[in-house]
Amino acid sequence: MKIWKSPAGILKLKRFPFAGDASHQAWDAADEWIINRFADYPAVKTRPTAIVGEAFGVLGTALGGGKITALSDSLMSLLSLEENRKLNPSADGPLTVIKADTDFNSPDKAKFEMADKLIIRLPKNLELLEVYIRLSLSLADENTEIWLGGMDKRWNRGVQKITDRYLETAERFPFVRHARWIKYRIKAESEKPASSFKSGEWELERYPVAILPAPAVFASAVMDAGTAAFIEKFPEAEAEAAEVIVDLGCGSGILGLSAAYLNPEGRVIFTDESSLAVANAEANFRNNEFTAAADFLQTNGADGIADASVDLVLCNPPFHYQNIQTREPAEFLFGEARRILKPGGTVQIVGNSHLGYHKLLKDYFIKARDVYRDSKFTVMRGKR
Repeated sequence: MKIWKSPAGILKLKRFPFAGDASHQAWDAADEWIINRFADYPAVKTRPTAIVGEAFGVLGTALGGGKITALSDSLMSLLSLEENRKLNPSADGPLTVIKADTDFNSPDKAKFEMADKLIIRLPKNLELLEVYIRLSLSLADENTEIWLGGMDKRWNRGVQKITDRYLETAERFPFVRHARWIKYRIKAESEKPASSFKSGEWELERYPVAILPAPAVFASAVMDAGTAAFIEKFPEAEAEAAEVIVDLGCGSGILGLSAAYLNPEGRVIFTDESSLAVANAEANFRNNEFTAAADFLQTNGADGIADASVDLVLCNPPFHYQNIQTREPAEFLFGEARRILKPGGTVQIVGNSHLGYHKLLKDYFIKARDVYRDSKFTVMRGKR
């Protein structure tokens, strides 16, 4: 936790759940700019301030004395918002949380209020930016101020191409300490454009498993090289014999779907912190009409899965969290795998060879060994 003398006052803030090193903090210059603009914004408003896609809940905390709507794909980001609001008693205004897989065409959409101000933090992924903007339009009307901002490395031509598709520019502001914000308004057209994401269903080469692409989901539109290496050394015997299998950090669900194909009598649990990923994994499972049982959990690691209850864990762990490269997520997931595996259970992971995950895994699984290794990727297998 760090103390920040912000434009809204002194705040206690932490990066949750992975703190990084001593040089990392929860806020940046883009947060400071927009908070400075709205620090004196009246806390009591009929309509909420909607905050979309922020990493650590800084804006939802700093402006949290008023009514806040928080929209995010990331469970970790929403939990970080919750943690930081607890640390700051001034952030005691009403909070409504919306996940990125929310269907605004459902009858439940009426419970979401139109926003007075809509603040969108630029994500790294342009597909996710389009998802956020499309969802945000359901919270905006002609009276809503729409703000999009972030650090300079996030601003590119792709951002402008997306914003031009959905929004009208109201005012541009210059970069300040490498941070920039642009003010927009909704377009006059009554209907929003169709999504620009276009990609057809595709099938794995090794197994007859079809994948329905979805925007902003890992390994959804195309097979990534790490997953491809994992599939080539898939633990088929272990998958066929397992009663319960977990695809830990599932993305589009390729690993768990392969296991479901190999073991039609088993149970596969798909977990991810991304609501879009979990929804895509479930859509892929239903589309393939597997007979295996399945559960789909948006959760922190394997939270919600009992200790020593799983026979096989499959995992392609991330090597970064938000804006930093770190082994913290992998260490956390390895610990979760050890916790949920039965004695004698198997874990298989893949990682970039230069990251040294093969050494790290042995801290959790003494019998861990390489089953494949080249200059880019290492596939490892261990026993509980």
